[in-house]
Amino acid sequence: MSPWQLFYSYSHKDSDLRERLATYLAPLKQQNKIEEWYDRRIEPGQNWEKEITDRLDSANLFILLVTGDFLASDYCFGVEVERALARLKKGEVKIVPILAKPCLWQESRFSELQMVPRDTKPMTSWTSLDEAFVNVATEIRQIVSQPQPSTSQLIHRPVEAQTSESSLKLVRGQIQCYARLYERTRQRMPPSNERTSRMEQIFLQMRSLATASYPFLAELADSPSPGDRLVAVSILHVFATDQFLPFLVGLVASEKPFVGYQAVAALRFAVGALDPRFDAQLTHALTEAKASLDGGGVRITADRQKLLEQAQLELRARMDALSAPQQTFD
Repeated sequence: MSPWQLFYSYSHKDSDLRERLATYLAPLKQQNKIEEWYDRRIEPGQNWEKEITDRLDSANLFILLVTGDFLASDYCFGVEVERALARLKKGEVKIVPILAKPCLWQESRFSELQMVPRDTKPMTSWTSLDEAFVNVATEIRQIVSQPQPSTSQLIHRPVEAQTSESSLKLVRGQIQCYARLYERTRQRMPPSNERTSRMEQIFLQMRSLATASYPFLAELADSPSPGDRLVAVSILHVFATDQFLPFLVGLVASEKPFVGYQAVAALRFAVGALDPRFDAQLTHALTEAKASLDGGGVRITADRQKLLEQAQLELRARMDALSAPQQTFD
């Protein structure tokens, strides 16, 4: 029987705990019951984006090392957990959330899953940390002693691209790919013009799918993943709607500079695209967005400030033109 493909999802600040857990799982590895993988296994020269994507899609056992740092990581909590949960719904994987340190795990998206240790006592709170690791390793041993999740039906099922359902699945997979790619680019590349250029290319790819991905707009806007929210913004660059003006305003100052800027650009697009009956909502949205930037605490606001001012000028000019008395010619 082939080994379970184990994917460690953890914060690099908890690397010591991951390494120690691997020590306790060593007997399972030696018996060829598991094959471990984590991002530090990527060798110099390898395409890390493709490597991580491939591993996220091929793993059938996800180990979530849950700590405060893990929950605070956009990449771990967003990209990796998002993919793991999506595959769990299809019955493709098993997920083992391990409560390693005290944290608000109850507020996480995976709080409904069985946590180990089963009494939800953080491992670092045990009198003996060795006993805590043995407890967790025993739970994992029981899982990998069972048959692996079957994906044969998914592998052999014909793709019927002509059907609406199948097409939507293809679109969902593509936008998830772009969302993960944005996250990895932001996480892995140091701040630079090169990184910004790369993120702009990814955003253009997202926007090219706006028509096809529009049915997922509400779901994407409500997602905990910054990459998913950026996809939602890309859709709003093409389809303006008053319903999502508050969503865009909330991103202007709260998100990373790149996402914040694209949110402002979407607001400016809405100024030219929405019907004049929404001018009051637009005025309020632009005022709120500018106030959030003027309030301070936001890095690199000059580009967003300028774009917001342009949007306000365009809206004011349009409103003035509409309110001006119409000339009549005899």
